Amino acid sequence: MRRFFTLILCIAALTNAYSQRQSWEIGIMMGGSNYVGDINNMFNDGKDDSKEWNQFESSFNMYNVHLMGGFIARYNFNPRWVFKGSILFSKLSGDDKHFNNTRNLNFYTNIQEFSANVEFNFLDYRTGSLQHRITPYIFAGIGLFHFNPKTEILSHSDKQPIVVNLHDLHTEGQTFYADRGNYHLWQVSVPFGLGMKFSLSKFVCVGLEWGFRKTFTDYIDDISTQYAGRQNLIYNVNENAAIAADRTNELEGYSTVYHKEGEMRGNSTTKDWYNFFGITLTSRFSTGIKKCIKK
Repeated sequence: MRRFFTLILCIAALTNAYSQRQSWEIGIMMGGSNYVGDINNMFNDGKDDSKEWNQFESSFNMYNVHLMGGFIARYNFNPRWVFKGSILFSKLSGDDKHFNNTRNLNFYTNIQEFSANVEFNFLDYRTGSLQHRITPYIFAGIGLFHFNPKTEILSHSDKQPIVVNLHDLHTEGQTFYADRGNYHLWQVSVPFGLGMKFSLSKFVCVGLEWGFRKTFTDYIDDISTQYAGRQNLIYNVNENAAIAADRTNELEGYSTVYHKEGEMRGNSTTKDWYNFFGITLTSRFSTGIKKCIKK
């Protein structure tokens, strides 16, 4: 039993010595983002047969990629397990015109994400090591992100283009229908994905990463359920809300088409997703005592 505890103490000491020598890496991530939601190729003439798994599959549709960038930090517990924190910034957008959907809705939003993840390296990895310099890895964690969908419409008052915050227009009757509260602009996500990292030099690690974000909101695109009805929106909000909520009439040949209250506007059985993918570049630095480690 004494030998067993001695072995445990030795392993703990070695792990602690390693972490003291090479624990933190900080750097940047740059790449792209992609939105997946109610604006997709499965919505047609008021029918949407998409399921939650289809949303994940649609993550590989790269029709609306935007630049993404930010900062990351890694703490290496040991050569296999790593904690990673990140702050990432990007943009998401979607437009029914890309799918010939006569609904004719569109949106764009800036997005800021703060996340904490755990990485698992399939191979032993140390930045600066010649023996353990490359590994594939997977990761998962939790994130907090902010969004605020917008679009451009022709103002009711002067017919000039203006940008409106869709959240403030209650386009699906949020707050004046008893069962529809307005959505929050801060939401939780579950990031998960995979990557490959490579020790480029004694202090530098470069990697490739693709991460999916499962969210718990259906309103990144401001589309989720049923039309509120034009007169309801005019009465409860304003004319601009009615314009932003129902845009089929803007298409050629549809100038007199307005959807009735209760008609399908989106699919509330699925939630929105987004993805971040790109290159990571980090530099390690040492903290703590080094003299315990033999070179």
